[in-house]
Amino acid sequence: MRILHLSRNFYPCVGGTEIYIYDISKRLIQKDITCRVLSLSYNIFNKKQKFPKFEIIEGIEVFHIPGFGHYKKPIPLKIPFHLFRWADIVHVHDLRLFYETTLVLKPLYKYRTCLSTHGFLLHTEEAKFIKSVLIPLYYKTTIEKCIDAVICDSQQDFEYFNRWKTKKIELIENGIDFEKYNKIEIRPAKRKLLFFGRIDNNKGVDLLLHTLARIKDLDWTLHIIGSGSPAYIDYLKSLAVTLGLSSKITWHGYLQEEKLFDHLATSSLCLFPSRYEGFGYTLFEAMATGAVCLVNSIKAYKEVISDNKNGFLIDFLDPPAGAAKIGNILSLGHDRLSQIRREAKAKAKEYDWENKVDQIIDVYKGIRNV
Repeated sequence: MRILHLSRNFYPCVGGTEIYIYDISKRLIQKDITCRVLSLSYNIFNKKQKFPKFEIIEGIEVFHIPGFGHYKKPIPLKIPFHLFRWADIVHVHDLRLFYETTLVLKPLYKYRTCLSTHGFLLHTEEAKFIKSVLIPLYYKTTIEKCIDAVICDSQQDFEYFNRWKTKKIELIENGIDFEKYNKIEIRPAKRKLLFFGRIDNNKGVDLLLHTLARIKDLDWTLHIIGSGSPAYIDYLKSLAVTLGLSSKITWHGYLQEEKLFDHLATSSLCLFPSRYEGFGYTLFEAMATGAVCLVNSIKAYKEVISDNKNGFLIDFLDPPAGAAKIGNILSLGHDRLSQIRREAKAKAKEYDWENKVDQIIDVYKGIRNV
């Protein structure tokens, strides 16, 4: 079986969709399923970062094509018809690159189509009115007519698509490479706080800064790891100065995996203040290491975190209340935090990819046999 994955960016860019494609492709290849990835030749959040036309990453054949325009909906400058002709199944991970191309070429090349939701278009409040028009009039219609299977990778995505009353949907929640993170040896430094992941407005770093500003006189440091729009990161750094936090924060930018793991190992608390998440890969990765995670009280996180059991729910939209709770957590003893770490690991293990990739293969086989 030959699978073509479509996404605006791919590894080494680090985000939920990129990690998903990377992790499932490695496992599909081990089961004699060939995987190719088609993505852009530059990082959509930093166009100075370029990628080669072709490379092989752990057996995954990766093709990069040029494009231009806003990162929300970049325009490809080339359509690699040979890749669509090659594929048995085109797996769409991103509606913003080659979605229409996939639909138009399907009758010509006779491949089957699969869509993973990855939060669909609902993961931010941006362009809410436009989405309210596009989804029912365009995306709902084209998905029902042209997509053979929809993999909902979170419970909230499944609930949303289930309202369409379509029989095409499957709930296969995202997974993680549990063993990779489970092997990290935790040695937490005193009151070292960590945020890691993509940095944009949806991730709530500004909410985190406003909350921590309420307890800036306490003894803590914050390490922020990740990349994003340079202009937005400059805004956050300026905000940190305004709030009197700049001396307590270290901005690392993007780090290679080994250095990220070192920070995960030495952090006392990991912070996830997102305004919205479809799944939240970084949360599960942190939990798999045994990190004590503090998450915003949003639907996706509340489905995973039981407050004061395997982590903590914080209302980052209420900085005084959130700061007070973080202050209390910082004072917890070693035994209590160790118990939470054990519970976090146990929960994360439920999401190991080894338990899920066969379900994805069953979806592929099902739509090929239709």
